[in-house]
Amino acid sequence: MTPRASELLQRAGGFVFGPVAAGRLVVFRSLFAATLLYYVAFRWRYAAEWLTPVGYHPSGGASAGFQQAVPLLSEAALPWFGVVYFSAIVALIVGIRPRLSIWPVLLGTAYVTGADRLAAFTINKIFLGGLLILALAPPIVTDAEGRSTIRSAWPLRVLQFTLIVQLFGAGVCKVRYGDWLAHSDTLWHQVQLNFMTDTAAWMVRNVSMPVWAGLQHLALVFELASPLLFTVRRLRPLGYAMGFGMFLTISLTMRELVFFALQMCAFFVLFVDEDRLHRLRRAFSRN
Repeated sequence: MTPRASELLQRAGGFVFGPVAAGRLVVFRSLFAATLLYYVAFRWRYAAEWLTPVGYHPSGGASAGFQQAVPLLSEAALPWFGVVYFSAIVALIVGIRPRLSIWPVLLGTAYVTGADRLAAFTINKIFLGGLLILALAPPIVTDAEGRSTIRSAWPLRVLQFTLIVQLFGAGVCKVRYGDWLAHSDTLWHQVQLNFMTDTAAWMVRNVSMPVWAGLQHLALVFELASPLLFTVRRLRPLGYAMGFGMFLTISLTMRELVFFALQMCAFFVLFVDEDRLHRLRRAFSRN
């Protein structure tokens, strides 16, 4: 191996496994847990339907193999499960013993996912993957000035890579398997499907087709360019603006996809400049 190759390999190893400031990871943990709290609280109105025998639970044959994977709770046990689960999520949000509180959050999320696999889609898998990475991360140490450090950067890098793969993969699928390039009215049609909101209905009637085409192609450009938009420091403000714009549109036009949009936006903090984030956290703490 040449000295140049050895140096590059060493730098790559340090980038992935070397110590790094963990402020972004700490803030992400709180935002990610807050998104989970909102998602679970919304669905908890019907908790008995999907966590106890009261509801309808199809067999594997009727649900194409997506039958429940865990025993259901009794109606008497459901409130106790809720107290533990919600308390752990709140503790994770505010940073109370996070290395301990994250485990009941992870196990509780795995349980509710297994109890209603038919209704558990991508958002559940992202929550499970993100929580598992945070649970396995090395301890985070905070100094007197409030700066957090982690001895290995791999959790941060894996989570950053997760966002880029999610976005870029979605763009590739739109190009290869969809008709986002062949037709300029694809987004206009999609917002009229099962997830259509009142806002989407208003937009379909009042927003011109050229605007819909512009939104469609902006979303596609953002997803395909996401590796550059988030890895090149000078392009990140543009990436944030395009990303927030896309997910705001999703939240307004597609019913209940606000949870997915918030979940994805939480990942944006993983790319914020660490010094700037530290100043914002200190200002917030003083206020």
